Amino acid sequence: MKYIFEPVTKTQAKQFLNCRKKTDILIGHEFLTSGDSLKLSTSDINELLILKNVNKISLKVNRLFHEKELEDLINTLKEIKLDKVKYIFYSDLALLDVLSELNVSDKAVYDAYTYTTNKQDVLEYAAFNRYVVVSNQISIDEIKELTNNIDKKVIIYGFGKSVVFYSKRPLLTNYFKYRNLDLNANDSNYYLKEEFREDLYHIYEDNHGAYVYEAKYYYLMNELDDINNVDYVIINSTSLSASIYKKVVDAYLNNDEEALIITNIPLYKGILESKSFLLKSEVFN
Repeated sequence: MKYIFEPVTKTQAKQFLNCRKKTDILIGHEFLTSGDSLKLSTSDINELLILKNVNKISLKVNRLFHEKELEDLINTLKEIKLDKVKYIFYSDLALLDVLSELNVSDKAVYDAYTYTTNKQDVLEYAAFNRYVVVSNQISIDEIKELTNNIDKKVIIYGFGKSVVFYSKRPLLTNYFKYRNLDLNANDSNYYLKEEFREDLYHIYEDNHGAYVYEAKYYYLMNELDDINNVDYVIINSTSLSASIYKKVVDAYLNNDEEALIITNIPLYKGILESKSFLLKSEVFN
């Protein structure tokens, strides 16, 4: 299996592309991508795509689009050098018709969080996509069982933070306005703390809504060798600085779990240790 990294900055994206080791990257676009991800302009993306290291850059199109935005969506994708994009990760099924119209449906990768938690759904979506990303909302044991019982190659998450809440409303903007606080809602350094828990949950707002992320980073490393039918593993960079994320990338490239631990990033061992309520055992049959 191979890694897909999510650079924090454009400069870091170039560094990863020039790495001697195989380093596929996943980058976002300022109109097409939501959440705490690197979002570049069309010109910046095209600049990366025409570098010598071709066929290593995938595009993250994880927004949910309104019907009135479809024309802008199509026009934006037409401006991107899609012939040089490796894969297009998407969440909104409306993208399928758009990608087909643009003759790039062979690059489609379906990544829809809680929609791909069982064998049946994964195989259904795999029938009309290049790949399906298995949800990270199920336990490591469930992921192993699921991938053991499919005849398709899939993609999984090996490191990162999950979104535990999403709203299309600008929650931080509304809160700052209500409290008469002169703060920038698009700053990335806001956290929520529950009354009876010590964990801090990252809250982030962009033009597409507000997101609350898990308090810690899940990770799989040595366990990856025991998971079947996986072609790619995504190493997510949510909420990390470029320098810290570089240490995470190096740890994975060198298969060095200790190097990951000594970064002092708050970590969960594994994705989920206990079986989730999202999955019924009979879906494996």
